[in-house]
Amino acid sequence: MSAHATQRSPGGRALFGALTVALLAVSSAALWIRVSRAPALTLSFWRLTYATALLLPFGARPALRGLRALSARERGLVALSGVALALHFAFWIASLAPSSPYATSVAASATLVAVHPALVAALSPWLSRRPAPRGAWVGIAFALLGAGVIAAGDARGAHRLAGDGLAFLGAVAGAAYFLLGARLRPRLSLLAYVLPVYATAALVLGALAAAFEQPLGGLGAREHALFLALAVLPMLVGHTLLNWALGHLPAWTVSATILAEPVASSVLVFVALGEAAPAASAAGAALVLTGLAAVTRASRAGAATSPRAAAPPLSLSGEGL
Repeated sequence: MSAHATQRSPGGRALFGALTVALLAVSSAALWIRVSRAPALTLSFWRLTYATALLLPFGARPALRGLRALSARERGLVALSGVALALHFAFWIASLAPSSPYATSVAASATLVAVHPALVAALSPWLSRRPAPRGAWVGIAFALLGAGVIAAGDARGAHRLAGDGLAFLGAVAGAAYFLLGARLRPRLSLLAYVLPVYATAALVLGALAAAFEQPLGGLGAREHALFLALAVLPMLVGHTLLNWALGHLPAWTVSATILAEPVASSVLVFVALGEAAPAASAAGAALVLTGLAAVTRASRAGAATSPRAAAPPLSLSGEGL
């Protein structure tokens, strides 16, 4: 009897429900950020601090064991991954928080920060010496064209164009975080990896907040409730369910769920706050999502024919793991 036969597989409704809850939880990040009055670095710091504190009772021992087993160079890569995650949140939330002078639309921000899979695919020939599949390059072209459409639509508003740039920088930092995680995850369990990375990111964000004179105290219960919601719903509930679903569904099915995040984020913000997506952002988002779907499909086909085993999946949506 196979190992799979001894485990009870969840039914289709349970899997569909889990993916739906995961999508809503991950997509809610844009809404909580949009209704917060806190500065971007303050939001980022407290989100990572709460996530670290909630994981600490479960992840302290695995993290210590895992870090001891790494070389000094690998521990440096863990720290660098935390820096990349800090920059991912700092740039992306600065493109979205109402307190930021560079806030752009939710549709533009959520879509542009989600182009990181295309960036990873574009860099793969140099970083892993494995060329990206031909279909991935078509997807990369669509994604970058869509990003250009969004930027062109925001060109008349300098602050929105700057916000688009910050969201794209968030995607660049997210790609770096993903690539570092792909190298480290085969050596570390999920908890052993994310706990030191989250803690490092929180320290970096705290230092950045102090450097840019953004307050970390005196924020009130309402803001801390929003920080806690950001830590619990998108990071812990959303990504826990996505990683659980990876154990029962093909990776491409879960990836397709993540690709829907920019759309779901825009819908949630429209329903809750009445903020509609600009026409250029909606058109650009359609191109970006088409491109990302092509990258995902080409990567899946390449993985199926590759003689090398793939690294354990590390999901990263637009809002971060």
